[in-house]
Amino acid sequence: MKLSYISIILLLSINLFGDTYKEAQQSYNAKNFQKSYTLFEELSEKSPENAEYNFLLGRSALELKKYDEALTAFDRVLMLNPSHTRTHMELARLYFETQQFELAQSELDTVLKENLPDNVRDVAIAFKSRINEQMKRHTFGGAFIIGAGYDSNANNDIGRKEFIIPSFNIPIMGNEEVSDSNVFATLVLNHSYDFGDRKGWTLDNSFVTYSKISKEYSNNNLALFSLSMAPTWSEDSYRLSFPITYDRIFLDEKGYLYNLSSGIRGTYMLDATSAIDGGYIYKRGYYDNDESQDSTSNTFAASYKKAFGTNPIMLSLNSSHTSTSAINSGRTDIESSGYSYGAEIAKKFTNGIRTSVGYTGSSIDYEMVDALFGTKRSDTRDEYELGLGYGISNNIMLNTAFSYAKNHSNHDPFNYDKVTVLANAILSF
Repeated sequence: MKLSYISIILLLSINLFGDTYKEAQQSYNAKNFQKSYTLFEELSEKSPENAEYNFLLGRSALELKKYDEALTAFDRVLMLNPSHTRTHMELARLYFETQQFELAQSELDTVLKENLPDNVRDVAIAFKSRINEQMKRHTFGGAFIIGAGYDSNANNDIGRKEFIIPSFNIPIMGNEEVSDSNVFATLVLNHSYDFGDRKGWTLDNSFVTYSKISKEYSNNNLALFSLSMAPTWSEDSYRLSFPITYDRIFLDEKGYLYNLSSGIRGTYMLDATSAIDGGYIYKRGYYDNDESQDSTSNTFAASYKKAFGTNPIMLSLNSSHTSTSAINSGRTDIESSGYSYGAEIAKKFTNGIRTSVGYTGSSIDYEMVDALFGTKRSDTRDEYELGLGYGISNNIMLNTAFSYAKNHSNHDPFNYDKVTVLANAILSF
């Protein structure tokens, strides 16, 4: 009798609010969840005993990360029909997203007691397994990347161009541009330890190693090792971390530089489709063979990301400001301040193809007068990049990227441009 009563209520309410329901349903199917939420909220207020209105209201709220509103709507559905399988599944998702894993498991246990179609049961079991992984205190992951690249101006030379050294008023010929190809590999290992509070403290650790071998010019061979540790606090839409990092760099198989850095970074989810990120990093650099290059730097950075549409286009905006101070006096190319800004538009298609186009601009002004040129050096740089990727599977990706960079400077030896091309394969695990 109860199900018949609910059906009668549904039919009556659809007749009474047919146009609004049709518009709400169309908005929901088009994944315009903000509009469907508003309309189903209106319908639910007019017909609170309509399980369909409340369920779709809860679904719309969940997509918008309105967790309290979604929970209230789903509770009303279960008051009308305690065995509504889809509602229990959506509650499991809600609890999973809010990191209430035990409650999520309980909802899935309720679902699995029902006589389910095989495909629904498989989804529930897979979801339950995913939650079990999340409940582990130690989690591991990473990626292995291997690829090859081409650089049209490997040593950033200006070509066979003549320029004047003002201090001596004599012409100097620039170095010939040289091109080179290279192969490279990157290994990333990540580990996270959850202290058990859920939506509280974790300790995030990572190890990154990168190696690039040039075909012609071994002085450009590069090896990098990086270790980082970041105590991290997460709560609802907030994430705050305090990274500490050690970097070691080798050039041509010889020790070149190591950095020690620490800082703070925060992320805030504005809504289901956008987020802001920002932070501060202090870095101390130590050069192996030339202490006059030792420096400290302070970097402030911020970014904004937004997804547009149902098959989303991703927009990323970023900016940063860095000031660098010399530890030892004597060089004119250390003390500086500069900023960078950039934008990227990316889209991933259903067939696994991902495209992106991006621009990065930067400027750096040096604080000391260069004795040879009689002025303070000032550089700007424009870089344009086009990327194309293809996902072979969930954990294998093939990528290519083409970029053009132009460096402008009031000191002629630092005017150059270059084209770079790379291709790589990424295995995630």
